[in-house]
Amino acid sequence: MNQNILVSILTLLFYITSIVGGGGTTTPSSTTPQETLTSSLVGQQAEIIGDNVMIRTGAGTGNSALTSLNKGDRVVILDTKDNWYQVKLDDGRIGWVVNYLVKISPINKLQRPHDKTVLGYYVFTSNAYDSLIQNSQYLTSIAPWSWGINSYGNLTEDADAAALAKVLSFAGNQQLQTYALIHNMFNGNFDSKVASALLNNPVAKTKAINEIKTTLLNWGMSGINLDLENVASNDRQALNDFVAELSAALHEAGLTVTMAVPAKTQDNPSNNFSGAYDYAELGKHVDQLVIMAYDQHYRSGSPGPIASVEWVESVIKYVISQVPAEKIVLGIPNYGYDWPKSGVATALTYNQTMQLAASEGANIKWQSNDKVPYFNYGQGHQVWFENRYSLKYKLELVNKYNLNGIALWRLGQEDPGIWQTINQTLS
Repeated sequence: MNQNILVSILTLLFYITSIVGGGGTTTPSSTTPQETLTSSLVGQQAEIIGDNVMIRTGAGTGNSALTSLNKGDRVVILDTKDNWYQVKLDDGRIGWVVNYLVKISPINKLQRPHDKTVLGYYVFTSNAYDSLIQNSQYLTSIAPWSWGINSYGNLTEDADAAALAKVLSFAGNQQLQTYALIHNMFNGNFDSKVASALLNNPVAKTKAINEIKTTLLNWGMSGINLDLENVASNDRQALNDFVAELSAALHEAGLTVTMAVPAKTQDNPSNNFSGAYDYAELGKHVDQLVIMAYDQHYRSGSPGPIASVEWVESVIKYVISQVPAEKIVLGIPNYGYDWPKSGVATALTYNQTMQLAASEGANIKWQSNDKVPYFNYGQGHQVWFENRYSLKYKLELVNKYNLNGIALWRLGQEDPGIWQTINQTLS
């Protein structure tokens, strides 16, 4: 049986038996019947079996009515409480319905007009969960921000176990691939010293590989999204060796290996930012190489496009000269930056960007060469961001160079209009 279909089942087993791979990861020691029921149902499709069935704002008849549904109307179950289901309606609204008026039904997979990967990066926020449940039909996979890996090869948990289990259960019931994002970020920064100590210590490397494999299997995940950033250029070979060993171990266990790497347009092994990332060598071992084609202009630098179309195309041209196009997933930004006249920019979601433009009475402009929107306001502020229109140009590059697909950084930050654009553009 396909491992991905078993995600929710294995997550339940993980709860019940409390098995865990490695030092820093933890999980609840037991589960209640209610938790078991919720995990098995979250993300399942269902249909209403009565007429004029009341959907309420909370679990109980004392809550106000949201709307009513009729026999055959479809919903997605998000949670359970007593004898009530929390459900997502076709129009995106969320409410509660008494459970005996709902019948679980087989999942109807969206017939996508393309066969590309659409990976959504997931950080544990309410916006991310809302985006996941609203747009899961457009996704093929998610990468939850899951564990850090320290210099001794130990995994340290980033996500509450119950929250992770809920997301994985939902994804599994939606038949999405699930990749644990494992990283070297500590105290708000990707730590080059931690990465170097790990990569150059054979004992730590072996421990890390064993912990990663065991944890992925215990959680019933499809594989890994390895995100080791800010690796020193002189650790280039050590990174290659680690990825080769890790990939061999995970492939032997039937797990998928994806890896996020910084964007570049040429290889300079001595470059402090990107020199450690040997595309050609890494591409031999991983299943997918996710190119983080964003932050062309970064928060502490000068204002400008986060990902101009010309720069993105240059990045693509270089990477496909090193790695087969069918292994390349193009990382795409969903956010914006607000640069003051001097100093560090503030990161903004799409919704925050629109609210800021409205509150400042700013005129949103289009940079025709870079194919991105921007606006100015106040005393020298510049805001550059991404939306459905700038995304379309990047999707066309994915088609042009026949790449594997896209990875969105990150769910909950995006222009809601991107989803239809993805389905209408990718081929």
